[in-house]
Amino acid sequence: MNLDDLLMIAMLVGSSVLAGAVTYALTGRDLKGPARVAASLLSAFLVGATSLFVPWLPLLAFLATMVGYLVMRRLLKPGLALAASAVVLFGGLSSAVMLMAAALDRM
Repeated sequence: MNLDDLLMIAMLVGSSVLAGAVTYALTGRDLKGPARVAASLLSAFLVGATSLFVPWLPLLAFLATMVGYLVMRRLLKPGLALAASAVVLFGGLSSAVMLMAAALDRM
C-alpha cells in the first residue's frame, strides 16, 4: 500500500466515524435505544459511501445538515425535524456527487 491509499482509507473511515459519532450525540434527546443506533449507522454509511466518490464535500454537507437539525429541532416536533434533516442530508450528498461529476466532466 502506498501513502495515497492509506490517506484515502483514513479519510473514508474518519468521515464515517465522525458522522456516526455526531449523529449519536445529537439525536440522544429525540431517539432512544435501537433507533438512535440505527440513525447513527445510517448516517455514517451514507457519508462514508459518498466519500468514496467525493473526498470532503459529504462531510461538509453532513455538518451543515446537523446545524440545520439543531435549528429545526427548536422549531418543529422532533420527528419532523429528523425527517427534514434526512431529506436535507440526502440532497446535500446528492449535490456533492453531482458537483464532482460535473467537475470531472469538464476536465
